[in-house]
Amino acid sequence: MLLAAMGRLAAAHPDLDLVIAGPDEEGLQTQLEAQAKRLGVDGRVHWTGMLVGDLKWGAFYAAEAFVLPSHQENFGVAVVEALACGVPVLISDKVNIWPEIVQAQAGIVNEDTAEGTYRSMATLLAMDPEERARMVANGLACFHARYEMNGAARVLDGLF
Repeated sequence: MLLAAMGRLAAAHPDLDLVIAGPDEEGLQTQLEAQAKRLGVDGRVHWTGMLVGDLKWGAFYAAEAFVLPSHQENFGVAVVEALACGVPVLISDKVNIWPEIVQAQAGIVNEDTAEGTYRSMATLLAMDPEERARMVANGLACFHARYEMNGAARVLDGLF
């Protein structure tokens, strides 16, 4: 889905690159590399494998967006990590924290399809700097209110 979206956006956005991070537990990288080549974006897709420590945080802070068009995520820890780093999140409605992201206007949510992924990415790319800055600020506020340890403890304390 992500590569298909990248293929559709590539010509109109010549500076757009895609970093795919994380372990290849399913052994799909070779197949995905072939897809990127067929789409003509293979030189703009970078496969890092698992990133940990400073490399992971550096990648988050350097990112223009974090895209997770997942078919199913119980929570989405990486989504919260991206919010904490001030990175707009583009997720599917199968990442179970999507209602909080929508409510906080902290990211873009679409269905878990190639078309939904494309719409999310195209929407972000069409935003002016003020809109992006507002989304970043909303994402940071969402992180601090809902997911940062002290904020989460206050919420839990209010439940009892």
